[in-house]
Amino acid sequence: MPLMLELKYEYFPATWPGRIKLLELIFFSAWCAPRLAFFCLVCGAPAYWDTQHWFLFVVVVSFIGTIFFSLYYLCLAEPLNKLQVNWLMVEFWFTAIATFGYFTAFIAMLADFSGAEDEEYQYWIDANIAAGVFGLFNDIVYGAGAYLIYVDWKANPTGATAPPPAV
Repeated sequence: MPLMLELKYEYFPATWPGRIKLLELIFFSAWCAPRLAFFCLVCGAPAYWDTQHWFLFVVVVSFIGTIFFSLYYLCLAEPLNKLQVNWLMVEFWFTAIATFGYFTAFIAMLADFSGAEDEEYQYWIDANIAAGVFGLFNDIVYGAGAYLIYVDWKANPTGATAPPPAV
């Protein structure tokens, strides 16, 4: 029996956690015209120092998790709910850990590179400072997402799908 997936996009514009998830994806793919998390990856790479390795690890793992939970709400909720996992709790803990990871990563990047000066490689130092600032912006978005998911989780501790809002 083939797996039938139905796209359920209503979650994203209708709920605050959905809107924040869209912001997380948008901040990864496009922020106004520049690409915010893309800048995190590009400005922090190539990674020569440990802080850059940590920063890039946090950015990539957070993005992969955000894609997973976005796909979960978009089309995978029905098949994955058969696993008897409280996905709302899993999403909250993932987002909270991603927020903490971004916090430590952007602080490490800014602390490591903000005082550095080198005539020959100043462009590289400035790019890493910019990556830390973009990491701060992503941290704020992930923090807001963690709060809103927490509110949803406490309103519905079983993680069962809430009825759609009346419009």
